[in-house]
Amino acid sequence: MTRPAVIVAHDRPAVRQIVARVLSREGFDPTPASDAAAALALLAQRPWAGLVLDVALPGVPAFELCDRTRELRAVGLGSRCIILVASVYRSTSYKRLPTRLYGADDYVEIHHLGDRLPDKLRRALGIEATSGEMHLDAGEELRVIGDGRMDEHGDDELAKIIVADVVLYNGDRILGTTDAATAARSLAEDLTAARELFASVSRSRSSAPGDPIGRAFADLMAALGRAGSPP
Repeated sequence: MTRPAVIVAHDRPAVRQIVARVLSREGFDPTPASDAAAALALLAQRPWAGLVLDVALPGVPAFELCDRTRELRAVGLGSRCIILVASVYRSTSYKRLPTRLYGADDYVEIHHLGDRLPDKLRRALGIEATSGEMHLDAGEELRVIGDGRMDEHGDDELAKIIVADVVLYNGDRILGTTDAATAARSLAEDLTAARELFASVSRSRSSAPGDPIGRAFADLMAALGRAGSPP
């Protein structure tokens, strides 16, 4: 039986390696991509069974990449399913069950890539589930990486990671708006929580100019077609 081919798109080599190890054990054929350009190049080469896509992948915003992947399906390329990966492990007040996924089929939090991703892929692809392994070792590794990734980035990249997570968890409120200012007002409490998380993690927060979270949010809203600047 042919093993379903899956792209694992994440900027952290350790995450790609761990996920590839888990998926290989679970009967999939994983191929890594380190950024949006690499993922798009792979998607345009041939059809894929799945795309595991980090919401804060460098390059094209992940939510826009979902649309491009679906466009490729129309010409027989792209992937049959998309699983978004939430980037932030730490517990925050903005985390909730996503109600809309911007064209993706499902989502998984980074620390659950080991125990939940294989069955989410099977379900999205219509493959019969197996008992499988829990891959608890992978889960613990991914918890550490999920926090470490935030500590290693500069202010702008850290803000992008946090904002991408906020937007993932607020699909219903984002898609109900037409401009960045309205979107910011609808997410006011969650953006406050995002700024608090940024301040607790950023090593250079005392010298960070302006509002990195606000800038990252404005950039992502522009990518999602919501013009203007947040208040």
